[in-house]
Amino acid sequence: MRYYLSHSIRGAKGEAATPTDMKKNCDKVIEVADVIRFALPSVELYVPAEHEDFVSIAFLDKYLTEQQVLEIDCKIIDICDGVIIYCPPDDPIQGGRKVEFDHAAMECKPILVFQEPVEAISWLTHQIVRV
Repeated sequence: MRYYLSHSIRGAKGEAATPTDMKKNCDKVIEVADVIRFALPSVELYVPAEHEDFVSIAFLDKYLTEQQVLEIDCKIIDICDGVIIYCPPDDPIQGGRKVEFDHAAMECKPILVFQEPVEAISWLTHQIVRV
């Protein structure tokens, strides 16, 4: 089973986020992904933060627009079994996560919005059992 782990890159700061802010957000979600992977090694996670170097360069050098990046993310969602969306309490769903949520809902993909890895682990366990 493969799940897309949606998360913020810029966070609540939006376009005002600095590279340091974005790295902090990415590092945090990679830690969350590692906890989930440790608990459920049979679940494959696609984590955009793990590919952020490529995306940042393509975006900053104007090879890709934000819209194009999100279109690619949605195509990746299409080949996943579902979407889990990391939303810490201080960073409500918005921006790219909202686009990814809406796309997953439109495609009838299972979706979980969570704050703590244990929530995702429990939900994914139920998804595995259902198969």
